[in-house]
Amino acid sequence: MDSRELADVSAWIRLTPLLTEYLPFTRQDLRPAGLTVLLDEVLLGARSVLVECGCGAASVLIARLLHRRGFGHLLSLEHDERQAAFVASQLRREGLGHVARVVHVPLMPHPAAIGEAGWYAPEVVHDEVSEYVDRFGLVDLLLVDGPSGDDLIRYPAMPVFRGVLAPGAAVLLDDIGRPGELTVMDRWRREYALRFRTEQSIGYALLTP
Repeated sequence: MDSRELADVSAWIRLTPLLTEYLPFTRQDLRPAGLTVLLDEVLLGARSVLVECGCGAASVLIARLLHRRGFGHLLSLEHDERQAAFVASQLRREGLGHVARVVHVPLMPHPAAIGEAGWYAPEVVHDEVSEYVDRFGLVDLLLVDGPSGDDLIRYPAMPVFRGVLAPGAAVLLDDIGRPGELTVMDRWRREYALRFRTEQSIGYALLTP
């Protein structure tokens, strides 16, 4: 068993209190070790206004954590209609709809996209995020774990969300072991003065106040 596998086994043990019932984990989901990095930041950083690009089992675990803690909200954007419907139904079934919301947003050409990659539909994102921020305040944690697709498809997340990120907000980019995400992280570092560190395949940075 290599160090990556050991880290995931250790993470599963730590996640046990949130594994109250079965959830399907796919290859697109955060690694268990990466998920603990995220949840640690939610708790230690007292993050309460979360936005997630891409949803999955992690979305449900985040919602469970926020609910048990007693404060905080999550808005998830997902381009796969089936995935969005499943996670939304799971949240409703567990009575977590007041904590987390999943919005299906199709992919289309986007002014901030690089090349032909596209991103989430601009008008839908604008309307959903504006309403969310008006209701709960500036976003203090942004997790970019989607969409999946071309190498640089996740780049628009920072251009789109920079204006609604709170001072000191945490920015997390998953899958940085892949060339595309490494390029995206490097561009964000240069263009937004982000200082990333790497933990369990996640690039992690705090927005300079």
